[in-house]
Amino acid sequence: MKFLHAADLHLDRSFEGLTKVPEGFQQELTAANQKMLQNIVNAAIDQAVDFILLAGDTFHQNRPTLKTQRYFFQEMGRLTEAQIPVFMNFGNHDFYQADRYWFAFPENIQLFVDEQVETKQLVTKAGEQIAITSFSYQHPTIEAAMIEDFPVKGAVDFHIGIYHGGQMPYAPVQLSELLTKGYDYWALGHIHVPQVLAKEPYVIYPGTPQGHTQKEVNLAGVTLVESQGKRLSCRTLSVEAIRWEKRRISLAGLRQPREIFSLVRKLSAELPTLLHLEFSETEGIGDELAYQIASGELLEALQEEVDSGIFLWQLTLADAPVTRPYLAVEKNLIDQLIATYQEPAVFSDLLSELEQNPQLHRLMDQAFKATTIEGLKEKMAQSYQFRREADVD
Repeated sequence: MKFLHAADLHLDRSFEGLTKVPEGFQQELTAANQKMLQNIVNAAIDQAVDFILLAGDTFHQNRPTLKTQRYFFQEMGRLTEAQIPVFMNFGNHDFYQADRYWFAFPENIQLFVDEQVETKQLVTKAGEQIAITSFSYQHPTIEAAMIEDFPVKGAVDFHIGIYHGGQMPYAPVQLSELLTKGYDYWALGHIHVPQVLAKEPYVIYPGTPQGHTQKEVNLAGVTLVESQGKRLSCRTLSVEAIRWEKRRISLAGLRQPREIFSLVRKLSAELPTLLHLEFSETEGIGDELAYQIASGELLEALQEEVDSGIFLWQLTLADAPVTRPYLAVEKNLIDQLIATYQEPAVFSDLLSELEQNPQLHRLMDQAFKATTIEGLKEKMAQSYQFRREADVD
């Protein structure tokens, strides 16, 4: 027996926290979810698996776009041709409502659609009898302990449980409860970070196979499970189409800011990469580097230098001071802003709700106004550095 376990594909999900994406790289982002799904199907076919498990949140929402539905069913059609069945449940994001699907699920897809536990049977080409037990969400949450309705292992060669959730209010369950069922493998979903909770039997969250936020790094991909007699072995297959990555570059020995450009030109990536670049040992460059990072100008300039397969979305300093960060404006702009607040009409408008309180109104005299403005000036001076200060320090 050989199968793929995948979960949390979130096919409709966009890539979060990105602005000013180059046109060429935007095309990579647009196609990433579809390419990731293609990679999963390719892996299943190349590995000649007996079946695939999709353990919930295949879609990011419970009304998948028609475009997403179309390419999903096209890929499922490839599995039909390869005679690879799919066992699929629905999670808290894509909780099941039948009328949201405009395309018919192919016959090779065995769906769990109810908030009731059920078991489906499969016989592999080698004659092994497989039982697969699961349930689906029909609502965004399930507070019930669904594990209570899972049967113990029956008279089959391998019994597999598919379980999306783990913590309240998403079908809460304890590892010890899973282990009491005697199953040979637990295919979990819901947690995006890859986790192996147990090895005898295997209890695995494969994690999301495609990162959509900067926190989703170091992904495992999908889990390939293969039997060796009555025992199972597992390994991961990477299927991501775009990679989030953070790299640190030392600027030790650099004396001129322009030398950074030659360092960045050397960067390369195996996959289209969303890169967070962090500079360390920056003493030789001086305060100008911090200002150019804060202003956004350096990020924009360096994007022109990197390989087209890299989108440089963030620059930071590894050894930046924790106090008084730079504001990329002249200090006199802040002075002008504070002067605006000193105008009686503006100041009164800001505090209009407080002035409606009769107990506070009598306290909000000219002295209160002066104290407030001075406090604001002091707070700004203590909290930030400005361009003029950076030029003279």
